Amino acid sequence: MPLENHEPPVVPGSSSCFVTVDGIRIHYREVDGPDDAIPAIFTHGGGPGSTGWSNFRLSAGAVSARRRCYFIDFPQFGQSDMVPIGGPVFSWQAARLLQFMDALGIDKAHLINQSFGGCVAIRLAADRPERVASLTLIGSQPVAGGILSPLPLFSKHARNIMHDYFVADGGPSLDKMRALIARLEYHDDARVTEDNVRLRYEASINPGFRALLQTPGAFGEWENLVPVFPRVQAPTLIFWGLHDWFGGVDVPMLMLNQFADARLHVIGRAAHHLQSECPDEFNAHLRAFLERL
Repeated sequence: MPLENHEPPVVPGSSSCFVTVDGIRIHYREVDGPDDAIPAIFTHGGGPGSTGWSNFRLSAGAVSARRRCYFIDFPQFGQSDMVPIGGPVFSWQAARLLQFMDALGIDKAHLINQSFGGCVAIRLAADRPERVASLTLIGSQPVAGGILSPLPLFSKHARNIMHDYFVADGGPSLDKMRALIARLEYHDDARVTEDNVRLRYEASINPGFRALLQTPGAFGEWENLVPVFPRVQAPTLIFWGLHDWFGGVDVPMLMLNQFADARLHVIGRAAHHLQSECPDEFNAHLRAFLERL
């Protein structure tokens, strides 16, 4: 594996599109690619301003060379509708993702997922295995607690992440977004780019999201997916950054043990958003995984 190139990959052009499912308007970006291969759908994390495009645009060129790519904004994120979620959150979002695929005529897809999006994809893969060609997971924590130790995500230190960004000290700003990405998502602060900060900040200032923050129960219920792990049959590639603030390698090891067909790649110099921090290494492993399939 060559040393990481510190020049970011070239980002191809993309089309901004909307589709309505179950009365909910969902935004996505599409990058053209060959239609003779199973397409890829990219899903994002749950942090402020996360979108499919902001999380995965540095992988768009590598993956679209072989297949059409879709970068979705889940409801409550980006330019999608800011609607309240009722019931278990991953099941709710997985139902919308399935409706998104139906609306676009996507019979089966490779699902490439950051953190929160990976939990949604696991739920879909367990419930509708015939629709999922493969899973790629980055930093996903689909559990109620850590296996060997408590998850920092559920600690008192994580309790105020959203409040501190959206409410405290005047609300969202570029400086607060830059600090949040460096502190929680990257290992090397120098790899945080102004383009990434800008995209995340712009997606975070949707006034509809501020309204959701004031709505009790708007974000649904946390969902423990451990009981469905043995039902995940899709070939799975799990990525983990050694310095991931949100938890240790015990959770991906449990998935590796209980999924039907999984492999794990740990990057020692990366944290939670390793596809943005180490795009060359991530893209090379992802492309090799997809091409083997």
